[in-house]
Amino acid sequence: MGKKMGKKTVLVNPPLWNAYAPHLAVPLLLGDLRARGYEAVAYDLSIECIDWMLSKAALAELRDTAHRRRAVGLRDEWARQRALLVAPAAIAGVEEAKARLKSLATLREPEVFHSARRTLRDALWLISGAFPDCEFDLVSNTSAYSAESTAQVLAATDDPDGNPYCWAFDRMLDRDLFLDPSVGVVGVSMSADTQLIAGVTFLRMLRDSRPDVHVVLGGNYATRLVDRWQRRHPLFDYVDTVVTGEGEGALAAVVDGLDESSSQGGDFREKIPGAVWDDQGILRRTPRQSVDISVAAIPAYAELPLGKYLAPGPVLPVFASRSCPWDCAFCSIPFASNSFRQRPPAAVVDEIHHLRAEVGSPFFMFVDEIMSLRTLRGVAEALVRTTAGIHWYGETRFARGLDEDLAELLHASGCRRMNFGLESASQRVLDLMRKGTRIDDACTNIEAMLKAGVPLHLFVIHGFPGETEEEAAQTVAFAEAVRRLSVETYGVPHTTWGGSPFVLDVHSPVGTQPAAFDVRIESPAPEDDLSLWRNYTVGSGMSQQDGLRVAETAAGSVGDTNVWFRAARDPLAREIEEFTFLRAGVGAALPEPPPVPLFDWPPPAPEARLTLDPDVTYTRVPWPATETGTGPANALYHPRHDRFLQLNGRDTDWRELDGIMWRELETWLAEHECHYLGVGPAATATLLVRHRFLVPSRRQAEKVPGRLRAEIGITVDSRDGIHFLINPVTGVTVRLRGAAVETWHRWSSGQEAAADPDVIAALVRFGFLYRSPAAARPSRPVYVRQGQAV
Repeated sequence: MGKKMGKKTVLVNPPLWNAYAPHLAVPLLLGDLRARGYEAVAYDLSIECIDWMLSKAALAELRDTAHRRRAVGLRDEWARQRALLVAPAAIAGVEEAKARLKSLATLREPEVFHSARRTLRDALWLISGAFPDCEFDLVSNTSAYSAESTAQVLAATDDPDGNPYCWAFDRMLDRDLFLDPSVGVVGVSMSADTQLIAGVTFLRMLRDSRPDVHVVLGGNYATRLVDRWQRRHPLFDYVDTVVTGEGEGALAAVVDGLDESSSQGGDFREKIPGAVWDDQGILRRTPRQSVDISVAAIPAYAELPLGKYLAPGPVLPVFASRSCPWDCAFCSIPFASNSFRQRPPAAVVDEIHHLRAEVGSPFFMFVDEIMSLRTLRGVAEALVRTTAGIHWYGETRFARGLDEDLAELLHASGCRRMNFGLESASQRVLDLMRKGTRIDDACTNIEAMLKAGVPLHLFVIHGFPGETEEEAAQTVAFAEAVRRLSVETYGVPHTTWGGSPFVLDVHSPVGTQPAAFDVRIESPAPEDDLSLWRNYTVGSGMSQQDGLRVAETAAGSVGDTNVWFRAARDPLAREIEEFTFLRAGVGAALPEPPPVPLFDWPPPAPEARLTLDPDVTYTRVPWPATETGTGPANALYHPRHDRFLQLNGRDTDWRELDGIMWRELETWLAEHECHYLGVGPAATATLLVRHRFLVPSRRQAEKVPGRLRAEIGITVDSRDGIHFLINPVTGVTVRLRGAAVETWHRWSSGQEAAADPDVIAALVRFGFLYRSPAAARPSRPVYVRQGQAV
């Protein structure tokens, strides 16, 4: 089609969206506009912003911001101090870490992968600590402003000191792109609530600089949000037209309508499918339409900065169908995405071939809400006939027709991961959910897929209304059994599962028909006028709070041993699905959780000189004694070994320890009233040296045979009959079950405990037990300072 006259369109994907792969919406709309002859460009503001913030220059400025700003409470103060602790390591290593995460070779190098993830974690902590009450990560983030309140969202748009996106956009936004006088339309895709504050911040800046541009808002989240509004909302200060439902064709109609209205007058939006706009305080709407996806345009991924996404590949989104024919009680997908349709498999596979030739990546993810058995078979057959070396994954449902023949076909076509909505292993709960699946079929499907060598991921919902705790436990046990079956019986190591608490979406059947599910919905606080989720009470089964608790307890579960671990300090602790898929595609093993390094320990010789490790950073945490019971503290961080140590006591210049002898250390710590969680100077001295904050010039010539001891300073937390241990030096949390509880009690009281060797090995590996010589405690020193014996 020839090029059409008219204004240029800029399509924008605001933060926060997936940092590991492109989003389909903007490239698809860009391809659609260009196929119709319109001039358009794409701007993935999400990855551009993330990449810029995770740069040396931005992190250095954020470090200075963290130094200057005042904390708003104790938790915020610790986040600020933590940012200052990790800043040197984050700034020095962030560029290398990003490069490593983008390399396929890193998938086969667990130590390199963990090191890069740790550096990225430090960088995210630095971003978080530069803003009050901020937790910034790559999945979702929070700040002092709530995305559920119109008043707070609007306030955030003009606060660079409290809104990380306002701060970042002021510095990195490509203003030349929008100041171009040929730009007449800006389309913003808002698919998730994680994009709301950033998206509205961008819209305010755009309106300030280009009040003449026609702004179109669309996307799944925008559709669900605007549907509930009957009268004008302040968002329409920044948006001219909202397109609900599907954007192909509708966005082109906006561009055409602007050209026509400039010459003929009238409100062109009455001809735009799914349009919503403000008409003197009243919102006017037109009906949505389902587009013909059989002739869908090819997404224009080549226009995106593909080298900036934080995973190899990149993994490119494609689709073979749209919407979902099912009506699960917990889901709002059918509400926002019109009728279920399927594309011709040959067209889908032609698109995959085109994209591979254009971009060079052999990795694809199907973002269909549900790949039906017909879709799976058609796409797989077409791929087998026409290609080699393509790897892909998608999502389907358990069904009787997914047999061994189809599973083998899927594997042969390059399928290396398949997501399933298990939700529950209880047939009664599945029926409550109106899921339409049978647990017997699930068992058959799982074995067929694993036998064919296709890894699985199982989605689980904890606490659906009416579910009992016994049924929730049954589901966790089932998911764990599937993971073990995958590894131990079929040799497929990449099978995973993950659970989340039930969330009541106002557009789901539970939200629209609560009485049918014995649910009573609570009204949100008046200020939370944007919330699409509701708190609720139930007539039977687990409460909302019970579901949250069960989900928290189940998170990170590994195997049926008595111990499981998670990295309490790490916002990137969970494996990202793109990485799991890529590992399966290249045959790389899933990385084990990084073990806690166990350093050589007997103690140094008494006269050995100690040096503060040059990598160690330290800061002062000014916590008031009246609020913490401990007073100000000194915090140390060792980035190479990922150790944190918080010591109570007076303000200390740790450089004074350079050159001190091991036999003098205990007295120095006592003099400075410096100790770790009340354990005293001797144990603190042991921790400082054993965890390599202080490095001795030499150790004892002979290793002293030792015994296992409980790590110093382990915190014990027992709730609801479950025992948790937290190692505050390494940040690892452990839950004890069964015999492991008694085992820990005996070790922590100084008794050796007979227990399962695997449990002992796990406790040692993750730093809860260490091997110590009998004479680990320093002998009473003769401490000399300035010529005086003390």
